[in-house]
Amino acid sequence: MDAPEVWGIDGDVVAYAVGFKSQDDTLEEALTAVDATLQTIINSCGDIGIIYLTDSGSNFRIDEASSAFPYKGHRKDAEKPKHLEAIRQYMIDKYDAKLQVGQEADDALAIGAVQHGHGIATIDKDLDGVPGWHYNWKQERTYYVTEVEADRFFYTQLLTGDATDNIPGLFKRTGAKAMAKIKAPLEELEKPADMYQHVKQVYMDAVESKGMTSDERDVERWLLSQGRCLWMRRAEGETWNAP
Repeated sequence: MDAPEVWGIDGDVVAYAVGFKSQDDTLEEALTAVDATLQTIINSCGDIGIIYLTDSGSNFRIDEASSAFPYKGHRKDAEKPKHLEAIRQYMIDKYDAKLQVGQEADDALAIGAVQHGHGIATIDKDLDGVPGWHYNWKQERTYYVTEVEADRFFYTQLLTGDATDNIPGLFKRTGAKAMAKIKAPLEELEKPADMYQHVKQVYMDAVESKGMTSDERDVERWLLSQGRCLWMRRAEGETWNAP
């Protein structure tokens, strides 16, 4: 299967990466670095690049996350690059970067891949939960993720959580570690419903082994909240539900 000519580019990653590298540079030097980075990505993966950025004011995952684990709640006081906002506006003005309101750039990348066959250019591992062509410019690697591989990645994340985005997993919910032997059965499963049942049973077993008072409905609520935060939309307005 030939790689696509059109690639979605994760503008959030570009803006932060260039921004941090340009902390001691002038704005002009930072914007020159943006040009060089984007041109290198486009030249390496395809003829056409569509850049996506996340609007900082809205994200459906904030409402989906549990109050005990606010989505990206630990990042609110994190330091941001000096030129970040200027870089983002430059990408909008010069490259017609698409600002995503109510969802993340990741969702737009995923929708483009599934609905239109676009490639995904990013160094964010979370996008490996989306089927299609991928390009990692840090590793200079182009690879293809099948639908089954993408589903396995997602359900593995449902077990482990994502500390970067403050999304809990088995350990934060129950105190039990998501050991390799617990994740291994997912590699033998091909249907999302079977993967979900395995993950749910792992949580139920952990609840029982830890003597917790939580029941099946609690586990299902945990997984629904976590899954909706982890899932990259494959269609406009999509909301994940357990299969």
